[in-house]
Amino acid sequence: MASAMEMVCNTLGIDRVNMDGKIILIEEQHGTNANFLVNAILSHALKQMNAVCLVLCHNTFSHYHNIGMRLGYNLLALKEKGQVTVVEPMKIVTTNIADIRKDSVDKEKMIIPDAVSTENIDIAHRLFTCVREKYNEAAKFDESVVVIFDDINHLLDFGLSVHDVMYFVRYLRSFLALHPSSQLCILTHTYQDNSQTSNTDVVTNALKHMAHLCVTTQPFRTGNSSDASGKLTIHWRIDSIRSKYHWAEKTTHLFKLLDWQVKIGAPGAASILS
Repeated sequence: MASAMEMVCNTLGIDRVNMDGKIILIEEQHGTNANFLVNAILSHALKQMNAVCLVLCHNTFSHYHNIGMRLGYNLLALKEKGQVTVVEPMKIVTTNIADIRKDSVDKEKMIIPDAVSTENIDIAHRLFTCVREKYNEAAKFDESVVVIFDDINHLLDFGLSVHDVMYFVRYLRSFLALHPSSQLCILTHTYQDNSQTSNTDVVTNALKHMAHLCVTTQPFRTGNSSDASGKLTIHWRIDSIRSKYHWAEKTTHLFKLLDWQVKIGAPGAASILS
């Protein structure tokens, strides 16, 4: 499985490019699963002895820990060691709600507003503050911190508007700009209903203009296939990098997800995936 993750990193090109200061956007279109890309980036960061700050809105820390054990690393041990830090916004919100019900609210740790409060709480900034705190903890292990956000469009489920989500991204980008050896990987799930009006697509399209590397997993228009799980499109948006490695502006591959395994091949070569 470790070799499979190395193959994914090689396909993306992140094993050759200096990723300091870079932003990776993973667009997971509905009907596909792009989690193998997140695990490949996480595995690569740990192999490079980078610190990692996980911001998890979709899959839990336990999910990544279980996969990590199969890949040969123990996220729980790395967390105790300080190399990995975790922010789980959904758990923070749950705790906030429980504290409100108990009437024992710590306003400094609230990221959602009290319904009876007249205070105008900037939820995006409160959430960013939580991420910044965990980033700073990780930076004590190594100044090169890889921030992985899975999945940013769940912020819309908090009731945040597209405007709020982009404010959060702006806070995060401004902070990371002060730490040029840091990296940012954002996974976003899209539904492709109407890219002009869907909030998830609007957020994703905005992020595409910021990212240095855009990776998209797409389902087949004809439906499910026994030969492959979907298409993988890789778009390096930096001309100098594409020129250096003689990469096309966009490359498309097929991928097949198996039990604890992933295979990647060229279009038209589905047989090598079986």
